[in-house]
Amino acid sequence: MTGRWIDTLDRAAAPHVAVDDGVERLTYGELRSQARRHAAVLRETYGGGHTMVLPAASTTAFVRTLLAIMWSGNVPVPVDPALPASALAYITEKSRAVATIEPLGPPDPDAPEADHDSAGQPALIVFTSGTSGFPKGVIISDANLLHACRTIAGYLGYAGHPSAAVALPLFYSYALISQVLCQLSVGGRVRLFSELRNPLKFAAAVEADGLETFCGVPTTYHALCAFHALRPLSMPSVRVLCSAGAAMDRTLLDTIRTIFPNARFFNNYGMTEACPRIAFIRDDDPRFGELTCGRPMEGVDVRVIDAETERELPDGEQGMLVVRGPNVTSGYLNDPELTQLAFTASGFLKSGDMAYLDRGYIFIVGRYDDVFSSGGEKVAPLEIERALNSCPGVEASAVTGVPDPQRGMVPVAFVKTADDVTRQQIVDHIGARLSRSKIPLRFYRVSGFPTTSNGKLQRKRLSPSDPTHVLNELR
Repeated sequence: MTGRWIDTLDRAAAPHVAVDDGVERLTYGELRSQARRHAAVLRETYGGGHTMVLPAASTTAFVRTLLAIMWSGNVPVPVDPALPASALAYITEKSRAVATIEPLGPPDPDAPEADHDSAGQPALIVFTSGTSGFPKGVIISDANLLHACRTIAGYLGYAGHPSAAVALPLFYSYALISQVLCQLSVGGRVRLFSELRNPLKFAAAVEADGLETFCGVPTTYHALCAFHALRPLSMPSVRVLCSAGAAMDRTLLDTIRTIFPNARFFNNYGMTEACPRIAFIRDDDPRFGELTCGRPMEGVDVRVIDAETERELPDGEQGMLVVRGPNVTSGYLNDPELTQLAFTASGFLKSGDMAYLDRGYIFIVGRYDDVFSSGGEKVAPLEIERALNSCPGVEASAVTGVPDPQRGMVPVAFVKTADDVTRQQIVDHIGARLSRSKIPLRFYRVSGFPTTSNGKLQRKRLSPSDPTHVLNELR
């Protein structure tokens, strides 16, 4: 697939609303004109072929500026506006950015418009969340974006449901690509929300605007379900509902369906390097009730290999999930060594996930860097968390390994629970589902979990001595 992703915007009807943040609303005609006017100034000031850091506020101004950078013949690098100065400096240096461009307001209406050639350079650079080590700048090409937007918008039915409630941060590839850019590519309407602290206000806005699609991470749905238990929520206008970013707690599905009674639910799996989607499963799939993230989306090839030999493994055997397709990145910006390590000899991207395949369906077991050995047995925290999350009274959980003189490492659980749940009740429940070596040695009740700014669990920060989250030890 050739061409520029940004050219898809020219197909949308000028009077249709493109983006709205509750304060400023732009039609497609206004968005194109304003972004191109800013593009002319950016090109005159900085030239072309550069990277530009752009704080990703959930505003119309951010979207206008992102497109302006693209149309100026430069490459946007969206970042978290709340990044510490040291992290921002690292990304600026790593990307060799010529400037940091704050989101731009409306331009001079008499300024000339510009659209400069950007063929042969990335469309976008998205830095990963950096759950361990330094963040990596993922190169997103126009070909990656075009395939991803066509395929994601296709299986989610965005053309038939051309509007989105976007509450996730826009420096996160999930929201930026699979919501904002996918909707814009089909002429859809993007409604941006800066946060979800007031679910009643959010739900009222969704219904008032008749928004038809919504995406969240598991923590989004936990928060909505917890609020719903206190004050009922209802968003019947939503027809397409997505979860991604981490394993979905399916015990919440009944409540989710009550809040979104008319929505088709999709559980998705992906990574920034896949722009950002690899696989999905819809709630009418016969295997939806199983712990699978579904089958690869169109054009994507997945394998499970031995992590050391790269030998392809048969169905049912656990190994490293690898992926190849037109949506997959060519590598990491200004990091050839890391890029080389990220791919197999046959050109598949290493996901870092331990998984197995069963008749085309992908089953994720855990992250390779999370798995530890306890008494000679491999322990995947995700397996234990699934058992914990199925226990009555356990709202959410996280598991990590801690050193042990006899077994090397032992699992320890951090659980968000109802006040009356006891340690013994949890142990009895998971004991019927896990081998003895996988039963956590200790259980800590928590108020929450350390996460990245986009809601991903940071296991390496789990600690019994963490006063921010740990309330007490269950005995």
